[in-house]
Amino acid sequence: MKVQNTAAYLIIFTFAIALIIIGKPFLVPLFLAVVIWYLINSIDQLLRSIPWVESHIAGGLSLFISSLLILLVLFIFGNIIAQNIDLMRENAPTYRVNIEQQLQRILALVGLENQYNLENITTELNLNEYIRSLINSISGTAQRFFLILIYVIFLLVEQDTFAQKMAALPWTGERKENFQRILNQIGEASRTYIVVKFGSSLMTAILSFGVMYFIGIDFPVFWAFLIFLLNFIPTIGSIVATVFPSLVALVQFDTLGPFFGVLIGIISIQVLIGSILEPRLLGRSLNISPFVIIVSLVLWGLIWGIVGMLLCVPLTVILIIILAQFPSTRPIAILLSKRGRIGEVK
Repeated sequence: MKVQNTAAYLIIFTFAIALIIIGKPFLVPLFLAVVIWYLINSIDQLLRSIPWVESHIAGGLSLFISSLLILLVLFIFGNIIAQNIDLMRENAPTYRVNIEQQLQRILALVGLENQYNLENITTELNLNEYIRSLINSISGTAQRFFLILIYVIFLLVEQDTFAQKMAALPWTGERKENFQRILNQIGEASRTYIVVKFGSSLMTAILSFGVMYFIGIDFPVFWAFLIFLLNFIPTIGSIVATVFPSLVALVQFDTLGPFFGVLIGIISIQVLIGSILEPRLLGRSLNISPFVIIVSLVLWGLIWGIVGMLLCVPLTVILIIILAQFPSTRPIAILLSKRGRIGEVK
């Protein structure tokens, strides 16, 4: 019997992995649409918390306003990013000269100026391939934006019918309550993470923009948006978000002062918000082992690329909640959790 159960679990696990990999073109836009849907509903709840809005504006209208607000922000940032990328392409030759000069200074300090240059370093580290892969991933997501928008619209249109569908399920009362409880746990944990992460990333980006604007870094809006986006990627994202603007300061100016100013300023902001403020806001909703976060980051990155890295934490939270509901898989959920404490199965 145990052999049969083990074989069944292996088959289900293999089928799930195959489905996730093969269904990437369908699943990635769907999950991104769910994230945007959560943000729209969170903004709607924030608007409905204002007494005047609650008494004078219908629920459907406030939801429509929240949707327009999200779309307007995405449209504005999309235009700004496109304009900044065009300007960066125009200034690329100047940046390349500055990079080569700064690189030769650094190599001269360690006595390697005759062995390396910018071209062979980028070739050995395969940097061009990584940058090309990143650009292709972002471009692919942008091209699927229309499909994501369609998913969001249908989720908004049908969200009022979710309760009716739950009531119509031909299940016993206890089974229906358990299913509703699981959905509520997943929804609450995902919503809390997305809203808190969105707010902390936005705050980090705004403060980082202030540092870069004060120092005089080129294209501060673009780098602030990149910081906002990368902060959704655990650990590695914060590091990369700090490195990029610092390197720009290194190649833009002849002195090292701006480089250290940007580096220290952004690191301080990342530590203050990411290591102090954000954990307090998340509380116990992010019940994942730090080691599991890193592993899930790598695995989802291999499967879904940049989008997988952005969504790895909420996907892992959902997995832990589901595994915790069944006695046979509950030990796995305990191992994946932060301190081995998960809710009781009812």
